[in-house]
Parts: sequence; structure tokens; C-alpha cells
Amino acid sequence: MTTTYQSAELEELAPEHFSRARAPRVYDCLLGGVDTYQCDRDAALDLYMAAPWAALAARTNRHFTQTATAAAVRRGIGQFLDLGCGIPHRPNLHHLVPHGSPVVYVDRDPGVLAHAKSRLDVGPPYETTVVAADLMDMEELLARPDVAGAFDPGRPIAVAVHDVLPWNADDAAVADAMAVLRGWLPTGSTLSITHLTDHFNARTVPKAVAAYERHGLTVRPRSLTGISAFFGGFTHLGSGPAAVSQWSAHGPNVFHFTPYPARASDCAAFAGIAVKT
Repeated sequence: MTTTYQSAELEELAPEHFSRARAPRVYDCLLGGVDTYQCDRDAALDLYMAAPWAALAARTNRHFTQTATAAAVRRGIGQFLDLGCGIPHRPNLHHLVPHGSPVVYVDRDPGVLAHAKSRLDVGPPYETTVVAADLMDMEELLARPDVAGAFDPGRPIAVAVHDVLPWNADDAAVADAMAVLRGWLPTGSTLSITHLTDHFNARTVPKAVAAYERHGLTVRPRSLTGISAFFGGFTHLGSGPAAVSQWSAHGPNVFHFTPYPARASDCAAFAGIAVKT
């Protein structure tokens, strides 16, 4: 694996891509990553000053990926779709699944795609694919040969939609996209979602939203009712969406994961996993 592809891809991006904060790079900064620019670090610092829990929230969200993936693997699912994958951070989803399982990473951010295509493991024993697409165009995304062709439509698929939906403020468009996704998934598939909310921290979440806006980024917290609707009629594992840090505590007889050591107010997000029955 080399950085040649990454460098070539990044050189083709418009100059403003490097001079204005981008949500995936701010998230990378909160995780302690280095694939950032001064504009992203300024935004992350502003966010941290407004909401000191921001970095812990990012780590907790990453931890939930391991929880959701493990739940899918335990159900025998061997195909995985990561919508809005973000800049790679180990362990990536394909590190958490059985070797040879097809994993498709999707993102619309050109910088994310450049990093993903150069840094994600490819070839045996991995079956990873990186796709440039926007989940707001869900029908087109799912019909792409590099997405549809990666999966056996007769077997369940585990889909991760983690910290993605808040970055689109159009409630109707998000609802429509998720309905298309649910309809496309085979029976037995799992859908895991994490989503920003002001439910646990009504005082500082608006400050975090304002901090993002100062750097040209729009983020939309949603209520428990709004987030629950994205699961449609799927059957929840556990008792339904809950604080992302405490979700695994729902089903001790089903899951044996350790809840992330953070308070709900330090995460400011709901998370859930549901199955298409």
C-alpha cells in the first residue's frame, strides 16, 4: 500500500477543500488523527470550548461500531455496508469481521475517499470496496454495480449509519433515503444508527451546533422520536435507541459488551441496532 493514490487524489481537489473545515476532518481531529488542516483544528478547538465532551463523544461513537458489528457477526451476517465511513481509523469495520466478508465503504467527501482508497486494506483476506456516493441519493447508491455487485441479495447485510444523518438538515430527504434503504435490505439484515441529540444535554448541544456553524458546517440534532423513525418497523435488539455509551447495557442476555465508560451527557447521541424481520 502506498500514498501515491492518496496524493494524486488530494491534488485534484479544489483549493477551498483545504481552507474550509470539513466535518470528517474535524471528527478525525477529535479522534486524535493527523489527516487535518489548520481550519479543521480551529473548528475542533472551537467545538471543544463550546462542548468539552466532543472528543469523548467521537471516541464513544467509534466504540459503538465495534458493538454493532459484533452483534451482526453473532447473528451470522457476513456482508457489511458502511454509509458515511469517514477517514479510516483502526480498527476499521473490515478488521472486525471474518476474513473474506465483503465490506463496502461509502462516503461523499472527496478527501475521505482519497484517504480510504489509499489506506484501507485491499486484497486477500479482505474484500473491501470504497465507493463515492451520497446516501441522500439512496436509490442511485444502492443500484451502483460496485455496491449491489458486492453483495449476495439472498443473504442478510449489516448496515452502519453512524454519525451521518445529522449532517443533513432536511428531515423529509433523510426519511425518504432511510425508507429506500430499509426496503432494499434482505430479511435478517441489521441496521445500526448513531445520531446527535440534545435529549441528554440541552444546554451545550446548541452551543456545539453554533460552533460548527461558525466554521461553515450545518449539523442537525434530532429527538428520540425522530431518530427512532429511521428504523421503520425493524425489530430492535435491546429495548431500542438509547445513549450511545450505554446501549450495550440493554440486553445482558443477548450482548456481552462493556458499555463505553462515559455518561450519556458526555455523548449527546442516541444509538440503536434493529433487524429486518
